[in-house]
Amino acid sequence: MQGDDITFLPAIVDAAESSPAAAAECARIIRKFLNRDYWTKPSYQYNAIMLIRILSDNPGPTFTRNLDKKFTEVTKDLLRNGRDPNVRQMLMETMDTFENTKGYDEGLGVIIEMWKKEKEKAYRAYGVSDARERERRVLYTDDGKRVSLKQCPEC
Repeated sequence: MQGDDITFLPAIVDAAESSPAAAAECARIIRKFLNRDYWTKPSYQYNAIMLIRILSDNPGPTFTRNLDKKFTEVTKDLLRNGRDPNVRQMLMETMDTFENTKGYDEGLGVIIEMWKKEKEKAYRAYGVSDARERERRVLYTDDGKRVSLKQCPEC
């Protein structure tokens, strides 16, 4: 998030917490910013993804129950066809976080299922963005040197 954008975060979180209708409206507006109409404005999309991350924690299920099939389709379209690599990386990291830490949240079920189907394709097409995944592709020799799997003759 950038400068003045952070100023509005408490108000957005408070609004989403105020009622289920407000949380639904937040999800609808965030979906709008993830749509193709904003692909030329990556800062809007990046901020929208940051809001998804924040609102999935607080207010949590009150917000995530609104991440429906429409929201998931827009997210999948951005993942597959979005233009900005930073936005795509943030989206992929967010989907990984949801899959790994928020499987209990029923509101994220549809989007997590989409991610499970798209994840391998996304990593193949756009590379590994997660540091833990990059670390898995590194081996350590007996003398403690790091060797990538590409450099390892026995691998």
